[in-house]
Amino acid sequence: MSLEELKSKIRSANEEAWCKGNVDAFDEIYAIDCVWHSPPLPDAEGLEAGKERVVGIRQAYSDIQVTYGEWIAEEDTIVYRWTWQAKHTGQSPSLPIPPTGKEVIKKGCVVVHIADGKIVEELEYADYLGFLQQLGVVPPLG
Repeated sequence: MSLEELKSKIRSANEEAWCKGNVDAFDEIYAIDCVWHSPPLPDAEGLEAGKERVVGIRQAYSDIQVTYGEWIAEEDTIVYRWTWQAKHTGQSPSLPIPPTGKEVIKKGCVVVHIADGKIVEELEYADYLGFLQQLGVVPPLG
């Protein structure tokens, strides 16, 4: 599968899951035993755990939009930058912060490992400090 095909599938699945709530879209691109690393959160091990995490986050955030920066691929690894925007209107099991009503932006990068045409591991590096500062949970530095 070409980089363009993989990019299209990843974007489509993310749009369906994050923006529309159809987490079953992940079935096409993630292996059943995939692992999501997203510090500071604990790892999500397995496809169902990844879906549950998205469902939980969607409980806390509405009006989710995702945009993408550059994509880089080499052999079985893809790296891409993303920007995630949403409104904090509920509470998530993974980050149990009472709703603030604030619009937030989180930026990050994902390293994806592919085997047999499916994602087997995803390592997310995101600006959680800036994200928590936007929510008012962590005071601004300085």
